[in-house]
Amino acid sequence: MSNNDQEADNLESVFKKKRIIRSNVRQTLKSMDPSLRSQEDDIIQSIVLEAPWFKSSKRLCAYISCSALREVDTSKLLSQILSPAPDGNKLQTAKILYVPRVEDKNSNMRMFNISRIDDLVANSMNILEPASVDADGNAREDVMHANDPVDLFILPGLAFDRSGRRLGRGGGYYDTFLKNYKELAKEKNWRLPLFVALSYSVQIMDEEVIPVTPNDVLVDALVSPTGVIPITSAALGRMKP
Repeated sequence: MSNNDQEADNLESVFKKKRIIRSNVRQTLKSMDPSLRSQEDDIIQSIVLEAPWFKSSKRLCAYISCSALREVDTSKLLSQILSPAPDGNKLQTAKILYVPRVEDKNSNMRMFNISRIDDLVANSMNILEPASVDADGNAREDVMHANDPVDLFILPGLAFDRSGRRLGRGGGYYDTFLKNYKELAKEKNWRLPLFVALSYSVQIMDEEVIPVTPNDVLVDALVSPTGVIPITSAALGRMKP
C-alpha cells in the first residue's frame, strides 16, 4: 500500500470516528433537559462576563448562538459587548465585535464588525448573520482586513476534549477561518488571540478522545458550567484568576 493510500485510509477512519461522535453528542444534546440547558447557558455566560481575560479583551470575534443547533447561548454576552458604557464612565472602552457570515458551501466564512444586535439578519437557515453592508450601504469592516489584532475568539462546537480538540458540525468553516487568521497574525507579527470554546457539561470528553486531521485547529480553553478549563500554555498564562 502506498503512503497516499495509507493516508487516505487514515483520514477515512478519522472521519468515520467523527461521524459516530457527532451522532452520539447530537442525541445527548437533544435529550438534555431544557431547564438544565438554560441554567448552564446562564452560568457559562456569567463565568465569561466576570473573567478578567474577557474584560481586558478589546477586540473580539464571537458566534451568534442558534437554539435549533443547541449551541451554548451567547445572547447575554453579545448584549454586554454591544451595550454602551454606563453614563459617565469615560474609562470604559467599548469593545469591537466581529461575528460570522457564511459565504458559500465551500467552508468559506467571514467575520464582520457589528455595533448593535439590529445589524443581524436571518439567513436561509434562519441563523442570524451580519449583512455585508450596514444600513447606510457602507461595507462593514472584515476582521481579516482590520489594522489591529483580535484578543479573543469565542467559539462554538459540537464536542470538545480536555486536550483542546474541537469537533465541529462537519462543514470546516471555523477550522478554515481560524487557520487563515493564524496565518494573518503570523504575517503581521501579532500575538495570537485566545481561542475559547463554550461547552455544556455533556459536550466535554476525556483527553485525545476526539480524532483530528492536520486541518483541525485546537482551542486554548473551554468554559463549562464548572468553570474555565485552560489547556494550552497561552491560556494558562493569560487566564490566571
